[in-house]
Amino acid sequence: MIDSTTSPRLTTGILGSGQIGAASAVLAARAGHQVLLWTRSAHKQATIVAELDKLSAFCEEHMGKPTQPAGSVQIVTDLSRVETESDVLLECIIEDMDEKVALLSRLTACVDQDKLVLSATSGLSITEMARRSGLEKVLVGAHFWNPPYLIPIVEVIAGENTPAQKVEQACAWLDVLGKRPVRCPDIPGFIGNRLMHALWREALALVDAGACSPADIDAIVKYTFALRLPALGPMENMDLVGLDLVNRVQTYLLPDLAANAIPADSLRNRLAAGQTGMTVGQGFYDWQVRDAANVIRQRDLTILHLLRMLGELPEKTDL
Repeated sequence: MIDSTTSPRLTTGILGSGQIGAASAVLAARAGHQVLLWTRSAHKQATIVAELDKLSAFCEEHMGKPTQPAGSVQIVTDLSRVETESDVLLECIIEDMDEKVALLSRLTACVDQDKLVLSATSGLSITEMARRSGLEKVLVGAHFWNPPYLIPIVEVIAGENTPAQKVEQACAWLDVLGKRPVRCPDIPGFIGNRLMHALWREALALVDAGACSPADIDAIVKYTFALRLPALGPMENMDLVGLDLVNRVQTYLLPDLAANAIPADSLRNRLAAGQTGMTVGQGFYDWQVRDAANVIRQRDLTILHLLRMLGELPEKTDL
């Protein structure tokens, strides 16, 4: 088992310096690990350091100082060094099966040395990824949710041939990082993304049908059922309203819900026009007139408030 209170200081290797990679590096360092953060882009080192500093400052301000001496993060471009020196490796590159397999296939020594390797995929098959990369005996899925420095849950996924011991090690490593591992089946999207995309499919279908605007969708979700979700999950809410009522509503409603097997026109048309979202300034909203940074800040402050309300973080009087 991985236990930072009894084991020598671990070295964690993070493969990829994007949102998940940078946040995971900060979390591991706060847990006392030495972190090797691997990137292909040596020229981006200053940008990566700035992001790490920003995340570290945010975590310290809102979640307090680490409870034990913090580790350090070193940015490296030598993959073989990360493989050799790390006790645990977390792959966080682009969400593309071929890209992930190509990188993971290079970690041959991890199999020989029985090291724990995790993939932060949000829904790709761990069974296929492990088989194609040759890491069937060491690879475990670990789906972090954005923002990864705040969301407590990490979905943990075993492939068909993943040893149970590796799943236990993955859960223990996440515990040390302050995360709450939840074991999920190796099915497309695991659990969380299946639920989220079911909602998104219906939202897009309503927009395609002209039933409402994207802003209407967001207003109705944010100011109705989303307000009670932190305290009452969907299964709890069904018990509350009564399963007989749920059954009656679903009898007439389910046949009318979206069942499309391809992405909606309102999504594909925007992609064709290059309107990919916040980073380019246009998606369903015009992000050249909306303050994207403030939206993200408000998201994080809202999550912090909810976590304190749920007892996941200590109260802080200045928020």
